[in-house]
Amino acid sequence: MLILKLSIWCTYAFYLLGTVLVWFILNGSYHFYEWLHSGRFPSKAAYEYIIVGSGTAGSVIASGIPSDDVLILEAGSMRSGLMDVPLLQPLMQGTSYDWQYRTEPQEGACEGMNERRSSWPMGKVFGGTYMFNNMVHYRAERKDFGEWFSEDSILDAFMEGFEDVEGVNELSFMTDLSGAFIKAAEEAGLEKNLFFRPNVSVSNGKRWTSSHTYLRQPRVGHETVFNALVIKIIFEDKRATGILLNKAGRHVQVIATKGIILSAGTVGSAKILLQSGVGPKQHLDEIGIKQVVDLQVGENLQDHITTGMDLVLLSKRLPLQVWNLLNPINIGRYLFASGRNSSIAFGGCECLGFVNLGSNFTHTLGFMVLPVGITFDAGYHLHTLMNLRDDVWNSYFQPLVDKGEQSVTILPILLHPESKGFIKLRDSNPHSSPVIQPNYLTEQKDIQTLITGLKILQQMVDQSAMRTLGAELNPKPFPGCEQHPFGSDSYWECYIRALTLTIYHPVGTCRMGSPGDPDAVVSNKDFKVHHLDNLYVVDGSIMPNLPSGNPNSVVIALAKHFLRVRFSVQ
Repeated sequence: MLILKLSIWCTYAFYLLGTVLVWFILNGSYHFYEWLHSGRFPSKAAYEYIIVGSGTAGSVIASGIPSDDVLILEAGSMRSGLMDVPLLQPLMQGTSYDWQYRTEPQEGACEGMNERRSSWPMGKVFGGTYMFNNMVHYRAERKDFGEWFSEDSILDAFMEGFEDVEGVNELSFMTDLSGAFIKAAEEAGLEKNLFFRPNVSVSNGKRWTSSHTYLRQPRVGHETVFNALVIKIIFEDKRATGILLNKAGRHVQVIATKGIILSAGTVGSAKILLQSGVGPKQHLDEIGIKQVVDLQVGENLQDHITTGMDLVLLSKRLPLQVWNLLNPINIGRYLFASGRNSSIAFGGCECLGFVNLGSNFTHTLGFMVLPVGITFDAGYHLHTLMNLRDDVWNSYFQPLVDKGEQSVTILPILLHPESKGFIKLRDSNPHSSPVIQPNYLTEQKDIQTLITGLKILQQMVDQSAMRTLGAELNPKPFPGCEQHPFGSDSYWECYIRALTLTIYHPVGTCRMGSPGDPDAVVSNKDFKVHHLDNLYVVDGSIMPNLPSGNPNSVVIALAKHFLRVRFSVQ
């Protein structure tokens, strides 16, 4: 027994040393690329098109735009090769590649977090937040987009964008948990075809994004400038004519003769528009920015909300312990067999599930199955990334580590929250982080939907398929909820308000709609910003509502649709 414990301790020590090394390599690579590209400024004063952001949408547009005179501006550095290793995904957060945003303090939510703030990691890197996600490719259904476009034929064309996405493949690694969960859904009388193993954006065991596709097919006449922070868009009357950027302390102005395309994300695109004077007059007046046009930029912020980290305990061990990861056979499969059957090629999610409770959308609740939780690293790193309070960790999660419990995470996801928030500028300084106020759980209906999700999870855990793994809910009361009977509605509400988690899917701050829609920022026909010429927004910020699943595939479809309607690219 002593030898076994010593072996396990040595394995964890080696793992922790490795994570520290990876973290330093990632930060070092960011600053190395920053230095390497420090002298690379735009080579010309004018380009036909300027694309702001190299993430999911920006890279799709850059790949398909019919122009050989394009400038791509990326606020971050070139990515490190380590970022292509799926298992290392959590280690990207908190590095220089991460914008490291945090929300404003929440009322009645995030009570188990420091200052009641939710961490919002986002990619400050070539490839954008696509480099941070779990690589799940969700094939959306048209019911989610019924009000996005004015004609069915336009919606039909948009839906074609979900087909033939490069790099999307079946999972090559999974545990017994996904099979048991799918079987439990059937035993519980839920729709069998709505519980499945997802397709993922992995090619030969490595993360594959739209930026990988773009780099594999270099375009003559395209330039990419890294570490270029956009200060504002320059207007002449109501026409966007150029960009003012800051790089290495130097301000540079660049002209766009045919169009400026913002693809900086739900936070970034809204922030740039507000800095440029496009937004609500009252807010712009408060921070001393002259208004160019009055649009509801920053409003309509929505995010998928979840809870339940490490809530499910198993008596059966899954092959995702530290010693399994460091097994030479596992490493060899990753290096020499394209990641087949190697947990190193695993992005974290091995199963999805969906339930419709009668909403107007395709699904009301989602479930994401992760065969690990934040106790996986014994408290070294993951709970800090979540901004979890130390006393909450010590009271609720640390005992799982001390007892050697096998905990897994099955997350019920609120797919269509009633609660909506906003993004504003903190001040007129473009280097200041924005005010991010998601207003989590301000609508009681959101609480009730998540309570229903936890009850469905309890029902599934009680099925024989999950019992074969020795599954049960962690019976220990969550800190601050001890006065409520475990499993009651009041207990689950307390639990949800304490452990309010983002799935990292914010959308909506530059909502698209028809010209007559007073709340719309962007046209739902050609993606042009209303009342302005030469300026387009294409990314998750233009979504009127959240889809019933991971939105990255929707962003890809939007970018493809933009190329079709703006340039007739098929």
